[in-house]
Amino acid sequence: MASATFIGVSLRNTDVVYAKAQQVTLGAGTFKVGKTKDIKPGRYIIKTTNGSGNISDSTGNINIILGQTTDNDSGQIDSYTTTLKKGDNVKIEGIEATSFAPAGKRTYQTQLNAGDWIVGKDIKPGSYVITALQGSGNIGTDDGDVNEILGTTSDSDAGQVTKVTVNLTRGQVLSTNIEQIELNKK
Repeated sequence: MASATFIGVSLRNTDVVYAKAQQVTLGAGTFKVGKTKDIKPGRYIIKTTNGSGNISDSTGNINIILGQTTDNDSGQIDSYTTTLKKGDNVKIEGIEATSFAPAGKRTYQTQLNAGDWIVGKDIKPGSYVITALQGSGNIGTDDGDVNEILGTTSDSDAGQVTKVTVNLTRGQVLSTNIEQIELNKK
């Protein structure tokens, strides 16, 4: 069983998480994080290994359509990276098998897949122009500084733009359900 250590990240207005993520594959249902037989707390890359459907959590931070391939028309993505904390509940609907794999060591990145990313851990603080490389969807920060619909093409009817200029500060959590985005230093 693979594992990765997730060491002390403070998410805004939450407790520090110290946990050891462990690989697990689950079918449809509701699962408690921290419960011995369900999901251990930690940082995960979530993928489906059979089927497609919805994944959500009790905090309201995760609400995605996950499948084995991307589907821009339905907003389906093929992976989501996030931190799961003890006490959270994860709900899997319509998916036969979903893999929760421990995420690797955190490093600054400028190309990110769908997920939750912490400025100062995953993203270097600074000013960026963010564009979608693949897919379309929502991008936002936990403090509301960023809240945009972003895609590879603009859509004035949907309020979708092709780029957004942001100033990201240490501790902010940038969340996106867009398949892949790129951050270019401004």
